[in-house]
Amino acid sequence: MAEYPLTVVTPERTVFEGPVSEIIVRGIDGELGILAHHIPLITALKPCVLRVVEGNGSRWHLAIGGGFLEVGPHGTVVLADTAERPEEIDVRRAEEARQRALGRLEKPGPDVDVERAKAALARAEARLQAAAEHRD
Repeated sequence: MAEYPLTVVTPERTVFEGPVSEIIVRGIDGELGILAHHIPLITALKPCVLRVVEGNGSRWHLAIGGGFLEVGPHGTVVLADTAERPEEIDVRRAEEARQRALGRLEKPGPDVDVERAKAALARAEARLQAAAEHRD
């Protein structure tokens, strides 16, 4: 399968830079599969698990906390708010964040920002999913 360059960056670091044959990521309109020679595209990303397939067939993934995806003629760039490898995820902290967000959503009061709580829940669930898939 044809390869293309992928770069995954956050404000703090470059998480990955190298050739891949496919990625699957969740954009604002749903899941996207990106192969080599994909048409140019820029879209916002939702918190999700970024799935990567390398040219040799090896598969791995990252927990992405949202951001942007740019597919261009010279490669693909994921500008992520946050990106964590599964082994970097503190499952206990992610589960605590999930429970806090669920609590805010179950009993929203005047001081609860519902959209912020939904975003926190999505980030925590992406982190938990990435960590769980890594253990399987």
